[in-house]
Amino acid sequence: MRISTTQIYNNLLTGITRQQDLQNTGNAQIASGTRFQTPAQAGLDYKVSLDIRHAQSGITGSLAAVNLINTRLNISQTMLSDMNNVLTRAQTLAVQQSDATMTASQRSSAAIEVTHLISRFLDNANQKWQGQSLFAGTAVDRPAFVDNAVFSAGTGIYAAGANTGISNITQTTNPNAVNDTYAVTLDGLGTSVSSITNALGTELLAAPVLLTTGANAAVLNNGAEISITYSGTPDTANPAGGSLIVSGAALPNTISYNGNDQSRMVAITPEQQVVSNVRGDAQAFTDAFSSLNAFKTALEINDVATIQSSLTTLIAAGDGVVNLTADVGSQISAMSFYKASYQDQQLQLEVQLSNHEAVDVPSVVAQLQQSSIALQAAYNQISQLKSLSLLNYLR
Repeated sequence: MRISTTQIYNNLLTGITRQQDLQNTGNAQIASGTRFQTPAQAGLDYKVSLDIRHAQSGITGSLAAVNLINTRLNISQTMLSDMNNVLTRAQTLAVQQSDATMTASQRSSAAIEVTHLISRFLDNANQKWQGQSLFAGTAVDRPAFVDNAVFSAGTGIYAAGANTGISNITQTTNPNAVNDTYAVTLDGLGTSVSSITNALGTELLAAPVLLTTGANAAVLNNGAEISITYSGTPDTANPAGGSLIVSGAALPNTISYNGNDQSRMVAITPEQQVVSNVRGDAQAFTDAFSSLNAFKTALEINDVATIQSSLTTLIAAGDGVVNLTADVGSQISAMSFYKASYQDQQLQLEVQLSNHEAVDVPSVVAQLQQSSIALQAAYNQISQLKSLSLLNYLR
């Protein structure tokens, strides 16, 4: 039976194509270090790789969350450590100023230093990280603490004539607010606040406020803010306004917590969340500010008995901050265990993926060598076919 040259030629081309595919596959495996690059090359193995990479992605996310928590807690711990330094210095001053030989002038000078210590403690307590308050709970957009040096809060009922349109007026916390009595005047229709004056008759309203049902904010030109609860147009529109007496809900020369009571939670895994912050409503902060302010006041008025008793409250406040710092240290330690565990898992997955995908380079090189020999033989046979004459073919 005669086999045509064309058939032999086609068979050789098919073999060459197969060997070239083997060459390309082998070179790609060596270049990438993996046995396959597409699902078509190894469907089941490719899916196993996807599963491993998905697990790696989860571990990477968990590590990022742990690092975030760790960084936030470390910065918080640094601030708390400096707060403790402040209280330690105040305790030293309390010991010194309790001495009966100290004069009123010396104690007045010490009061100035305590004022600076309070400012330093407040700066630490209002520390921000990435533009967000550390100690304000989830109210990260505002300072954790407010100095009430020039502010006392208060509420009042607007009751001018038969007016029922305004039920409550509240002066909100604002460092620029001042103790005063405010007269609130509505326009002729009873739908806008046209004026807010103080006890001296000075106009304080920055601009008229069109009232809507519910809470309304009226900003004063001294920086304070009045919250007005409006229940609708008064029965009798009476422009002779009601009054707001600002009372002492928050004592002057005190510092108030300005955050909320919600902790910042970070998800380490879809099933597990961890607290990542310290809240300023912890008793340690309250005791620290209270003891420092009381000590300063005692120094200013040369109250020896209170100066002597201040040492006890300052030590207790310092212990509270130390305990809070220790709690943060425990959280940081726990995060270290989490981090080590996730890093171990990450390493194990990397080894598993490498073992699963890794190519046997010596074996592939051997296959490439065999393929090259086969290619060379095929090329030689094609060359010989092309050199055949019609006479050789017919004999």
